[in-house]
Amino acid sequence: MNIFNKLSFFKISFHIPRWLISFSMLFQCGFRGVSVGTRVIILDDENAVFLVKHSYLAGWYLPGGGVERGELPVVAAKREMEEETGIVCTSNPELWGLFLNDKLMVPDYIACYVVRDWRWGNDEGVPSTFPSDDGEIIEGRFFRLEALPPDITRATRTRLEEWRQGRESAPFW
Repeated sequence: MNIFNKLSFFKISFHIPRWLISFSMLFQCGFRGVSVGTRVIILDDENAVFLVKHSYLAGWYLPGGGVERGELPVVAAKREMEEETGIVCTSNPELWGLFLNDKLMVPDYIACYVVRDWRWGNDEGVPSTFPSDDGEIIEGRFFRLEALPPDITRATRTRLEEWRQGRESAPFW
């Protein structure tokens, strides 16, 4: 558990400045100059999408995270999905798009997947409770695509609108 998760576990609220996120990404990617991450559009039977709120970032996001060294993006997407939501993917996720977030110090490539086949990962087969055990995720739930929360991030809203309307996606996150 890192320091950010420990602080959020004790309900200490904070937001990380963009420059610190950039520096952290630069350090984590070993000064290679590039980062690879994933995001997952998880849909229920009524096409509602699952979004999460992090303890250290403002707004609602698609679940996802970084790809570890030697890990395939699809494997990272499934791992991050389960870690952040308690949802287990039961078939291969569909790669929907590959995007570039160049707004940070380190270019971040994001593989975005769509998951329709899933189950709750706990023994009872019921939704997970939040905050997560490590304190990273403070809230998570399904939203109808027509009724997304007002504090959803701009990039998340844009990706969901592109996907829902069947439009060609912009290359930049």
